Amino acid sequence: MEGFIRMKERGVTLVELMIVVCMLGMVVAAMYNMFTFQRKSYSVQDNVVVMQQNARVGLEYMVKEIRMAGYIPEGIPPNNNEPTDDSVPSASFTADGVSEAIDEATASAITFEADIDDDDSTEMVRYILVYNAGQNTTNLTRQVWEWNSANWGSSAGSQIIADNIDTIAFSYSLLADDQGLDDDAPNDGDSDTDEEGELKSWNFATDGQLNTSLLRGYIRQINLTMVARVPAPDSNYINPQQGDHYRRKTLASNISLRNLK
Repeated sequence: MEGFIRMKERGVTLVELMIVVCMLGMVVAAMYNMFTFQRKSYSVQDNVVVMQQNARVGLEYMVKEIRMAGYIPEGIPPNNNEPTDDSVPSASFTADGVSEAIDEATASAITFEADIDDDDSTEMVRYILVYNAGQNTTNLTRQVWEWNSANWGSSAGSQIIADNIDTIAFSYSLLADDQGLDDDAPNDGDSDTDEEGELKSWNFATDGQLNTSLLRGYIRQINLTMVARVPAPDSNYINPQQGDHYRRKTLASNISLRNLK
């Protein structure tokens, strides 16, 4: 009876212990791999959500204000002191002293006049991408000057509207034929010319730059394309176009200038 009791109280063997430890190790490793995979998947999805939200907010902000171009409640004299602020981030913006709905129209920047905050005072607004060397990224920036009944006030500086924006591209459609550009071409694809309201898609490569007030005054539609990227790379992903590890999203909008007829 005593020997039987001793057998019942005997512990596990070394082999049994090793088997248990190995099984526990496999379970823990599987749980760790699952946790790591889920955490990485969450991080990737979080970066994508941040990119999409950031791009949408930036695009909607820009579209809303550009659509108001030409809404100028007070009379601004034609020969005024357009802004010459040193913080203007590009030499392509040239102050020509002419008050107009669109002061600058290039493939990568736009400057326009409108009462964007509905305070009965006109603002001049500029959108352009600016490179941030410290973060190695480009940001969509906005700069504003306000007309103070005598001149354009100083800008408060560039404001970042959306970060991690790879590119923005502007293209323009101009009023054509008898109502605008006298090109006598069937710009809408049919055989008729000189139709009321007909628009011509401006081609910078063949038509040149929109570098005069007359040309910019014919702008009626602006097509905007924005390419945003995630804030952090994913080592397991290769972008098929750029070949790097950043996911990207392209957004586009067609803006009709409702204050220009």
